[in-house]
Amino acid sequence: MQRADVALMYADIRGYSRLLELNESEALEILNAHQSISEQVISEYHGNLVRRLDDSLIASFASPNDAYLCALDFLHRIKAFNLDKQKPRRLLVSIGLHKGKADVRNGLVTGEQVNVVARLQNMAEPGSICLSNAMYASLSKMLDIKVIEYRDVEIENLPGNHHVYKTLSIYRDEFKTERPSIHIKSDYHYRIKEIQHLKGNGVSFLSTGIYAMLTLSVLFIVVAALLSHRTQVNFSELLGSWLNTPTPYLILIPLSVLISMLYTRRKMRAVFDDVKEVDRILSYIMSQLGYRHPVHARGFMLFKPQPSNFFILGMRKFRARVDGNTLILQGPYLYMNRLLKMLKKYEQSGN
Repeated sequence: MQRADVALMYADIRGYSRLLELNESEALEILNAHQSISEQVISEYHGNLVRRLDDSLIASFASPNDAYLCALDFLHRIKAFNLDKQKPRRLLVSIGLHKGKADVRNGLVTGEQVNVVARLQNMAEPGSICLSNAMYASLSKMLDIKVIEYRDVEIENLPGNHHVYKTLSIYRDEFKTERPSIHIKSDYHYRIKEIQHLKGNGVSFLSTGIYAMLTLSVLFIVVAALLSHRTQVNFSELLGSWLNTPTPYLILIPLSVLISMLYTRRKMRAVFDDVKEVDRILSYIMSQLGYRHPVHARGFMLFKPQPSNFFILGMRKFRARVDGNTLILQGPYLYMNRLLKMLKKYEQSGN
C-alpha cells in the first residue's frame, strides 16, 4: 500500500431508493444506464473505477482536470439520456470532487479522503458538482469554471469549517443540452515564437499521391476486367473506351490528391513565448478539430479522432510531445494545416 495524491469523484443516484419501491424494473433500467454511462465516461477521461456501491460509485484520477471534466461530461450525458423521460423516471445524479493524499493499493483507494468526497456529494444538488477547496485550487486556470463559493461551511462528521464550491445544476435550464468543453479564458494570451517544419517519418506527399494513383489504377483495371468477363465485351476495347473519356481522370486524380492529404504525415515544432500548460492549449484546439481527449503513452500525447470523424472524414491520429514551451507535432497533412490555422487564430484573438 502506498500514499498517493489522487483526485476522487463520488457520484450518487438521487431518489433511487424511492423509485425502487415504486417500480423495480424502471429502477433497474436507470441503474443499468448509470453504470453504462459512468464506465464509458470514466474510461475516456483516464479514470479508475475504484468501487461501485449499488446506486453510487467512486472513481480516482491522476489529474484533477480530468476528474472535473469527467464529472461535467457525465452530468451532460445523463441529461441527454433523460430527454425522453418523465420527471419521476429520470436519472438524477449529484457528484462530489476532492483531492488529497489517500492510501492506494491495486487500484483500491481508502482513507479519510473517501469520506470527504462522499460528504461533498451529499451537499450537491441533483445535476450539480460540489468541489472541495483543495480540488478547486488544483484545477487549471485555463478551465472556464462557473461555481458559487461557500465559505465556513460545516460538513457532517468532519471537524472545522470548510470552503466548498458548487456548480449550478444543469437542470436550471431544461432546454440546454450542449456537451461541455475546455474553454480558454478571454484574458488568457499566448504568443508563438517560432514554427519550424521538420522532416517527418514516412513518404512524402508526392510519393503518397503516386502510390494512391497506382493503387486506384489497378482497381480501375480490375473493375474493367470483371465487367468485360461479365458482359462478354473485349477487355481492351472496354478499357480503351473508358480511357477516351474524361470521367476516369476526373475521379482518379482528385481522389489521389485527397488520399495524399489524409495519409501523408507532416511534422512540425512550435515554440511558445512565456506560456505554461502548452498541453492544455493543444487539447482544447484538438477538441475543436474533432479529436478525443489525449492518451498519454511513452512521453507522447496521442490524439484519436471521434469514431464518426474517422469513418466519415478519414481523420487520422496525431502524436504530440511537449517539452517546456516547445511542442512537437506529427499528424496528417490536411489536419496539420487546420491545426496551424487554429493555433494562429487563438494567438491573435486570445480566446
